[in-house]
Amino acid sequence: MIKRSTEFLFLIGMYTFLSLSCGIGDKSQSIEAQKDIAEAPVQKQEPVVDNYGFEIDGILKEEKRVRKNESFYLILAGLDVNPRRIWEIQNEADKVFDASRIQPGQKYITYASTDSTNEAFRLVYHPNALDYVIIDWGDDIQVQKKQKEIVTVVKEAAGVINNSLYVTLEEEGVTPLLANELSEVYAWQIDFFRLYKGDSFKVVYEERLVDGQRFGFGRILAADFINKGKSHKVIYFEGEDRMGYFDEEGNGAQKALLKAPFTYSQRVSSRFSHNRLHPVHKVWRPHYGVDYAAPLNTPVLATGGGEVIEARRRGENGNIVKIRHNSTYTTAYLHLNGFAKGIKRGAEVKQGQVIGYVGKTGTATGYHLDYRIYRNDVPVNPLTIKLPPSEAIGEKDRATFEQVRDYMLERLANVESRTAGNLFN
Repeated sequence: MIKRSTEFLFLIGMYTFLSLSCGIGDKSQSIEAQKDIAEAPVQKQEPVVDNYGFEIDGILKEEKRVRKNESFYLILAGLDVNPRRIWEIQNEADKVFDASRIQPGQKYITYASTDSTNEAFRLVYHPNALDYVIIDWGDDIQVQKKQKEIVTVVKEAAGVINNSLYVTLEEEGVTPLLANELSEVYAWQIDFFRLYKGDSFKVVYEERLVDGQRFGFGRILAADFINKGKSHKVIYFEGEDRMGYFDEEGNGAQKALLKAPFTYSQRVSSRFSHNRLHPVHKVWRPHYGVDYAAPLNTPVLATGGGEVIEARRRGENGNIVKIRHNSTYTTAYLHLNGFAKGIKRGAEVKQGQVIGYVGKTGTATGYHLDYRIYRNDVPVNPLTIKLPPSEAIGEKDRATFEQVRDYMLERLANVESRTAGNLFN
């Protein structure tokens, strides 16, 4: 008597069951089933790639930071790249980026094989979050400069000011850098040096992300800033004829400075420069203004309205008038022969008002005006600065503007502060 194991009997039973239910006993059906399996397309597994597009199966990938006193040469040497190969890599790299400017703390990623050699063959260097350089030396040496994708998202913020705008933004979980953007938009309407407790704001703005991390701002799309109980709404709009910030009626929300501080055009005798040979001292130094050559006592105009914060003789600048237009922009007028009537510290002036007369006081070789513009206390080139338009929306853009305005005003109405509760309802 043959003894069969329980497992054997179980398998015989299963085979009989499958034969009856699936036709395993039918030879023709079995052949067809095998044919179908043979002809079925093989599913190819997609390779795993990182966020630089490189396959990482079988690759040792490490993220590191540049150490103090570590050079590009030392980084490669630390990857066991031989000196001759480093020299070849550096020659190629010099055509694409300046390797001598590598700074401590900057990120780089290394790629090495996981076989017995563990040989490194690639390095990705990030001078910042956006830009990166790929250095490949596995076979031929290739160096490429690229950028990460910037993703723009629309965000909202609101707050009530109890201390300062910067502190309020921090309390709302928003970077205080947004305060600089708001001060630019409202430069001609609100003095951000004189905000009051209880002032409030709502803002819809663009934020730029790289790899999901904040990289910077796009632009403010709409805002409502309540200063001393008065609401100031602005909407950003780009039309066929107009582009900039406008109020609810479509009037330009920002004012422009005059192109030049004269009634008639005057010759530019010296331009804005970070390194100019001084005509008197014969040394190289910055010249943070534009010199207009003009006859003695030519009237000089305030390019914008504001408060005179300086009107006196000051060393090499000679007679100088300085006007603070708002919390963002200040202008200065140097080497004046004299001041116009009523021009003194604390005086209020209007755009186009005469504030002084062309001279050559201080250190100067001839009659001229040195005109300067400061944005957030930093000198900027008066000839190239892009100032916002002040014209109202035209009929051509009116219908489109009103659609954008209505959408943005509705969105602003729904913005709430995290910390202010229902103060915005």
